[in-house]
Amino acid sequence: MRSRVVLEAPAKINLYLEVGSARPDGYHPVRTVLQAVDLCDLLAVEVTDGGAGVRLEVEGDAPPGEDNLCHRAAAAFLAATGLRMGIKIKLTKVIPQAAGLGGGSSDAAAVLRVLNFIAGEALSREELLQTASTLGMDVPFFLVGGTVLGEGRGERVTALPQAPPLPVLLVNPGVGLSTAEVYRRFDILGGEELPAPGPAGLIEALPRGDCGAIGPLLYNSLQCAACELMPEVASLLEAADRAGAARALVSGSGPTVFVLEGEEERAADLEEEMKRHAPLVVRTRFRSSGVSRVG
Repeated sequence: MRSRVVLEAPAKINLYLEVGSARPDGYHPVRTVLQAVDLCDLLAVEVTDGGAGVRLEVEGDAPPGEDNLCHRAAAAFLAATGLRMGIKIKLTKVIPQAAGLGGGSSDAAAVLRVLNFIAGEALSREELLQTASTLGMDVPFFLVGGTVLGEGRGERVTALPQAPPLPVLLVNPGVGLSTAEVYRRFDILGGEELPAPGPAGLIEALPRGDCGAIGPLLYNSLQCAACELMPEVASLLEAADRAGAARALVSGSGPTVFVLEGEEERAADLEEEMKRHAPLVVRTRFRSSGVSRVG
């Protein structure tokens, strides 16, 4: 047997991220509305039944070998199924690392999805999601994709009514920010008062695609911590506000800021403005799927 499949692994943004106090095991419970966007890594996965083991080739800025989530996902799949196969993965990295965009998690989800497909759905949906949750809190989301509610550590995922393909800018200061450091700073600062309606109003507003209604409902518990650790993030938020964006917010633990704007022409103008403030500005759209096959 020899099978080769090519997949897109999209980035995500957190339209709403509510973080609770650390539990005794050190993890923080979250409630988050995640949205896939059309900025994608590309993975080519080839499987043979001759021999066993995982080989990973990386093109772009990502760790090689066993430290890469792609490699860990393949190893986790083999452990969960007991299958023996040779797996070769070529990762073409486009999504910035340590950016709050979930690129590594998306890559891991892509590997799990394609291996399960090639293996004739050896894992049930529940088993696949459980395996994904052992690799990172965002990995289960990318198996569902589109507009999703994540709860717990992010492993409990519920598909929501889909948002339309709204234009959005991803603005990155060009340096990474450690998720662990952001959470440590969040613990020091203490949680702030949460929005009264929680994510309910946002979930209701998203399918209508009205940025004027959506903007005030966006929220991120980690934004203050990210801004304290990296003042450049606060500067990007201020620049977007001065430029008249419908709303700008830190995605996940940062440092990427996403800028929401409902009109394509206005988004193009904002793109040019934000390029004056950051080395990496990408204009993209909301996406209705997670990892998906392209060849």
